[in-house]
Amino acid sequence: MIQASYHRYWGKAQKDGHEIDDTPKYHLLPYHCLDVAAVGWHLLAPDKPTCKQLAMQLQVTPEWLRTFFTFCLILHDLGKFSRAFQGLRPDLSPELVKAKPGICYSERHDSLGFCLWRDQLTRPLQAALGDAFIALLSHIEPWLEIVTGHHGMPPKNNLRTRNFFEVEDEQAAMCFVMDAINLLLTGFDCQPLLDKELKKRLKPLSWQLAGIAVLADWLGSNQDYFNYFTNCQDLSIYWQETALKQAEVTILSLPKTPEAVPFQSITTLFPFIQQRTPLQNYAITEPLTAQPQLFILEDVTGAGKTEAALILSQRLMAQGLAEGLYIALPTMATANAMYQRLGGVYRKFYQVNDKPSIILAHGARELSQDFQDSVAFAEQMKTDSDYESGNNEADQELSATAYCNAWLADSRKKALLADVIASRNLTQAEAGVIMHLDQPKVSALMRGRLAGFSLDRLLRCLTLLGQEVEIIITDKASGSPLPAHISVVLPSMAG
Repeated sequence: MIQASYHRYWGKAQKDGHEIDDTPKYHLLPYHCLDVAAVGWHLLAPDKPTCKQLAMQLQVTPEWLRTFFTFCLILHDLGKFSRAFQGLRPDLSPELVKAKPGICYSERHDSLGFCLWRDQLTRPLQAALGDAFIALLSHIEPWLEIVTGHHGMPPKNNLRTRNFFEVEDEQAAMCFVMDAINLLLTGFDCQPLLDKELKKRLKPLSWQLAGIAVLADWLGSNQDYFNYFTNCQDLSIYWQETALKQAEVTILSLPKTPEAVPFQSITTLFPFIQQRTPLQNYAITEPLTAQPQLFILEDVTGAGKTEAALILSQRLMAQGLAEGLYIALPTMATANAMYQRLGGVYRKFYQVNDKPSIILAHGARELSQDFQDSVAFAEQMKTDSDYESGNNEADQELSATAYCNAWLADSRKKALLADVIASRNLTQAEAGVIMHLDQPKVSALMRGRLAGFSLDRLLRCLTLLGQEVEIIITDKASGSPLPAHISVVLPSMAG
């Protein structure tokens, strides 16, 4: 086939210096976009509960939602058409566009893509497509904010795209969008986008849809399933013969969704309970309906409120009225304690061989020994600060499979002082007064960002917070093959 202009742009690449000889060095950008969209196509199958529920809340059909959101996913990496991004790897192939030294990659590609659409592509597309797609072009921006926010944060909307794109890049992106419209939106009904209330209905669902976009991007970036492809191929052929098929294989490889077992008895969940309280009897016997229900459990201390709530949760899940359990608590210390309690019972909610997930979601979770014991941490290959700022995107966007695995396993550094601050129920401002630090520095400490803090300063902060610091130097264990190491034992971790 005749090479399209967008076939001269890479979307994923092997990490420089770590190439595998029998694998292409890069994956063309249009194919990566189709990979991610194909995963979204399968995730939003109209017969799946997720798609049905979202469509019902948006007041559109599941088929409409699937097609339109898949099209939006195709556009998730438009910002990679920027010459700034392409310049991250000028060594890949002479067939690709040439890097331009004067264009610096100082803004992330997700924000660049959103601003490119809004500032440079909308008017030419209106001229090319005419009235048939006026609703699409006029009302797609909130949806593009969702998919271009696939790295966990909304895109910036105030960038000067001329600082990052050549005219040739804008034309290639325009050509790609036109072909994507022909691929998915031929005969598509854009009229639901004219409903002014749709935008309002979309807003509370935007985070859930963004989560689907993130999942689609992670799975669609997995080189184990989506081989790098550098040949020119018509988008429709790649979509049908490669993207959709590999996306289906990828999703089938995901762990099986745990299946809740019927509630049997209170002693099955809590062997230590010898006699049920009235509140626990209520949780066991209260009728459940398919309609929304609100249960408010209030009783004296020692009445077994937590156990009663967990009993109700299992009953709801076993009857298909709930898919999981979320517990919100006012402090990190109480969340740690609840995580420990729940860790001993949550597997009993499910079939014996199932592998349900339990997550401690606060900012200092790595300081909880119970959390560390429950998660097999991979070596953190990239840093959060680089991920957010884009400073190290040359690595992050290249070896996507390794990066995603590491990011999922451990997305935060350990914060030495966070657990102490949390256990005392201090606000960041209050902790700052005690440690003689301003609030931004306390925030940095709480997030594990220790640049600019000497060891002496950190130890001084600990003593100001009422912690005794003892440094003990010992000989390495005789005969140990491991190198000598430094460890820190916090009070909550000690025997």
